Amino acid sequence: MAVIVLALLLFAPQPPESSAEQKQVEVLTTQIRRLAASEPAIYGIDTRLRTAEVVAGKYPKRARELLQDAEAELSGVISQDERDRIRIRIIHAFAPLDLEEAERLAKSLRRGADVDYIARAYDEIYSCFEQRPAQAREIVSRGLAAGAFRMNSASRLVEDQIKSSPEGATAMFSEILGAFPIESPSSEDVLYLLQETRNIAKLNRALAIEAIDKALSAAVSESLRIPASEDKKKNPRATRERMFHEIVAVLESIDPALLKRYKDAHQQLDLPVLPEKEEKPKEEKNDDGEPDLSPLPYSEALARARKLGPGFRAIVLITISRREELTAQQRASVATEALSAADQMSPSEGRLIVLAMISRDFARRGELANAGLAAQLLLETHNKVCACAAARCRYASEDFDCMQNVEDFAEYLDEFKVSADALSLDNISLQARMLVLKLHSLLKSN
Repeated sequence: MAVIVLALLLFAPQPPESSAEQKQVEVLTTQIRRLAASEPAIYGIDTRLRTAEVVAGKYPKRARELLQDAEAELSGVISQDERDRIRIRIIHAFAPLDLEEAERLAKSLRRGADVDYIARAYDEIYSCFEQRPAQAREIVSRGLAAGAFRMNSASRLVEDQIKSSPEGATAMFSEILGAFPIESPSSEDVLYLLQETRNIAKLNRALAIEAIDKALSAAVSESLRIPASEDKKKNPRATRERMFHEIVAVLESIDPALLKRYKDAHQQLDLPVLPEKEEKPKEEKNDDGEPDLSPLPYSEALARARKLGPGFRAIVLITISRREELTAQQRASVATEALSAADQMSPSEGRLIVLAMISRDFARRGELANAGLAAQLLLETHNKVCACAAARCRYASEDFDCMQNVEDFAEYLDEFKVSADALSLDNISLQARMLVLKLHSLLKSN
């Protein structure tokens, strides 16, 4: 009996060993997840999202795990709007892997007066199924039924079908109209509905008038919500007048006689004609920017560049250092001088850009020591202006897209096949993104 059992074990089909690629993917994703867990919350989520996007095609199970990790970390993001924007990215990544989960997350979002996050989420889901028209159309319907309203995908379907399928356009508009949030509309909802009404008016006058009635009722309602961004710039009365003007314009495009009847019944629509916008006279430009020294010989251009302030001096010196006629020694000397000028610049987006340009030039020429010095200055500047640990930071009255800066830096290092360690760059988010790019190269080559 023991011999039979042994024979069965020997000849039974064995599970295939993990491929070399699978092992590498497992090692890299484990390293990435470890780094992501130590990053500021919003960066860690971004790292997981980027990794999930890379592995989703070949390793969907691993991608889902990464997306679940990203969702679990959302509580660490302070801003509600930032959380909602990230959740929409998670939904977009989930959609092709698990449509049910993507829709579950979409329904958990809110419809703000400023932004209709549910609509944005369903637009992202729609974009993943655009090549399957019937399924994409059904997704739009489910979005409207789930509480989304300002859906770009719904607008596109109406516009695309107006000529090719009037019945389809009418049906889609009917669903949009039925989804209008009567109980708690915002001025943005009203303006969206009126824009869609313009598109459908020639196909179905009755539906257009029904839409105008809903828009008008919302515009005069005390429950109308005014977006915070609008409220800061204008008073609520001005926002309502904007809606009334739009209603008047839509009515007039349908039938001037109909507009007259509405004006007789609703005094809010009896508005003064808006003055035509006058074109502002073109202001003469004060050309005190970066001087063009390209026509000048090298020595004269260099002499003039040295008289400029640090910012312009650095940019002009970079341009001079790229001249073809320069010797290697001249090129290195001018580039080093440009780096010195850049180091005198105050922390700003301009300083980051200039340092990135210089570092790339050094790396392109194989001068890794100088490339590393420029990269160190670049990283120090980034750490200074991006100390808030958010995707975007404000420093000295200037806004910085910090997360994108890290991604750009990682792509630059990857382009020249330079490791962060080789340049002595110590930044956990940079290391994580370098590994994501390594993972992308691995899967792309196999």
